[in-house]
Amino acid sequence: MSQHDYNALRRFASKHFLGLERNRSVTEERKPCERLQPWMEFANLLPAPPLSQEVRPESIWSQIERRQEWERKVRTIPPLQFVAAYECCRAAHIKEITATIDLDRLRADPEPATGFRNLAVDVAHSLSALARASDPATLAAAGSVPLMVQILYEPPSVARAEIWIRKGVVTTIWTDLYAEFLKALEGVEAQCVRQCPVCGDIFFALRKDQKACSKRCNAVRRVRRWRENQDRHEYRRKLRSAGLVHLGRPKKSK
Repeated sequence: MSQHDYNALRRFASKHFLGLERNRSVTEERKPCERLQPWMEFANLLPAPPLSQEVRPESIWSQIERRQEWERKVRTIPPLQFVAAYECCRAAHIKEITATIDLDRLRADPEPATGFRNLAVDVAHSLSALARASDPATLAAAGSVPLMVQILYEPPSVARAEIWIRKGVVTTIWTDLYAEFLKALEGVEAQCVRQCPVCGDIFFALRKDQKACSKRCNAVRRVRRWRENQDRHEYRRKLRSAGLVHLGRPKKSK
């Protein structure tokens, strides 16, 4: 090895250990919204997972079929194309993800890039499943009984094991991006994780009455809800005009 190559490797190793030599995860001691926001942006790089149909409730099998079709579709996205999209998003500059990946290798090698894309699929799938399971009616029905949201039997993450020699001593490093995501998710109030009914993006609800990810989407949601109920309102208006609907409160029985 030439002196130039040795110096370059030493500089890389110093920066590498500087970023990874820590006792605590970068996601610790942060507010739940701050911990999850980069992962939500990461998941939202993909086409939105299918939303539950409120107007015409569908069977559980139909829901599963639609979600499986979504998963098959997003797993066909070219891995290097997804990496390029990641580099252009705001999450690419947040240390929760960048601290544990080798972006140069992801750009050059389709194999780890495929794992990186599949990680986004698993994160989006997990967050979307959590958003559905945290519906108030579902939580009320579960009561104090623990509610299982998802189980992954195969490691979905971009994991990397490294062995280094530093100052004559062997040092090992294990990084697992999905494990970092789980740390960010731990302890979060379930109803804060929601999926926008308009654009499909996953977002963190700062208020319990926040139904959409933005003011624009919320305005569209209200218009859609009004249009869905328009026929019913028109029917009730006709009944009222005909005197067939009692508008006052019912009298209490003595």
